[in-house]
Amino acid sequence: MNEPMYGLIVIGDDLSSYIAAAMASRNGIKTALLSENGLGNCSQIGDVAFNTDTTPPTGFGENQICLSVLNELGISPEMHLMNPAYQVILPENRIDFFNDREELLREFTREFPDVAAGIHSFYHKAEKSSAIAENWMKEHLYIQPRSFKEYIDYLKLTPSLIKNAFNIKSMKRLASRNAAFRKVMEAQQVLLSFKTGHNDSIFSNLQYCAPLRGAYHFSRGKQTLFDALIKKIESSDGLYIRNIEILSVKKGKYQEITYKDKSDNASRIEADHLIVSTKWQNMRLLTERKKNFSFSDFIRPTQITHCPFTIHLGIRPQCLPEKMARHVAVVCDIERDIYDHNLIILESAVSENDKTGASKIPLSATVFLPENNDLWARDRLKELADAIIDRLEFFLPFLKENIEYFDIDESITISLKQRDVVNAKYKIRNSMMTGFAAKRNKTRYKNVYLTGASLLSDSGFEGEVMSGVNAVAQILPKRKV
Repeated sequence: MNEPMYGLIVIGDDLSSYIAAAMASRNGIKTALLSENGLGNCSQIGDVAFNTDTTPPTGFGENQICLSVLNELGISPEMHLMNPAYQVILPENRIDFFNDREELLREFTREFPDVAAGIHSFYHKAEKSSAIAENWMKEHLYIQPRSFKEYIDYLKLTPSLIKNAFNIKSMKRLASRNAAFRKVMEAQQVLLSFKTGHNDSIFSNLQYCAPLRGAYHFSRGKQTLFDALIKKIESSDGLYIRNIEILSVKKGKYQEITYKDKSDNASRIEADHLIVSTKWQNMRLLTERKKNFSFSDFIRPTQITHCPFTIHLGIRPQCLPEKMARHVAVVCDIERDIYDHNLIILESAVSENDKTGASKIPLSATVFLPENNDLWARDRLKELADAIIDRLEFFLPFLKENIEYFDIDESITISLKQRDVVNAKYKIRNSMMTGFAAKRNKTRYKNVYLTGASLLSDSGFEGEVMSGVNAVAQILPKRKV
């Protein structure tokens, strides 16, 4: 058999796949990225462009991980620090999550005076834990220790882990005394974390302190990042193929992928190595059709619990509150479970300064629905879309009369397509040895690796970026020179 044309094939639609492909190209590996849906204009409805998903990007501040990755790739997208980073709104409370700690604590003191002292203490300690977690990620990109030296480093971390455990327990005691405060903290985790339950490791502080660390938006949403990564791949003699259907994955000395385009023309491509996103819906092709892929290959299985469903609206600016942040988590009932049709995440895709001059503002509203549920039938999703708008009335009382554009069928199509792109919520047990929720990129197949946010679900947005970097790091020592 002749040598394959490519050193690496990446299969995936999510950000981690694009990071992996761009990082491999940057390191001299001829790479092909196969994106079945492709990003392109998949969030364009009529003349209104929507962000790919509503998770505020973090890690782009000075000396932070995501910015370091972009710098290594030679990518400098236009991005803006958000202040407030986001808002959490309850029927009788609103918290603006400002960048300044004292300003943020004044917000909490105003809304929850009965537990204010405890909140101050929590954030004082959480900031220290967040800095420790961030430093650990910089020095241990896989999170879990992988060598004797790294286990020694972990042992040195033990006092900080113990202090963090006590601080998280203190916060939970506060939350048990004030239902509204509890819902604010839960909503913040849903907005920023890809993990449900067990949000008590030291890395949970990355989400609690996200406003203080900095949350950003890009000129065209996350599409800006995708476009820059595609350009990097193609400028390094790489290949980007989208809007295809992958038919088969043949593993062996070389990895052989067969796919067809929209015209049903079949093609085949080979490479030395293969990286596959954990979000790829056709993972069964990798496991030789024996069963649907699960994380049972690993010691601790990962389960998808909820997937995002988004409706896309073009609205007149006058129906938005004057001080509405770009990202808003709306909790409808402080007594109900956060995932019991009780949380709506809003993103208005223009900055506050542009509201007055815009004739039509893109507004997305996202809820998280149980995986493998009959709610995902189109008829049920149409009913749910109407219910979302009804539930928003207490927050945006003039929303219905100010909707300029709403195509529910197109919104459903985009949401279903983006299940390969936008991150779900995952249930995973923390490691018994370290207490970290981190998985390896390796598979049981030679020269086949994984990437995806679920592998580093504790680490939020940074974890998705890091998983792409880690997958390529597995390949670099093996590449042919």
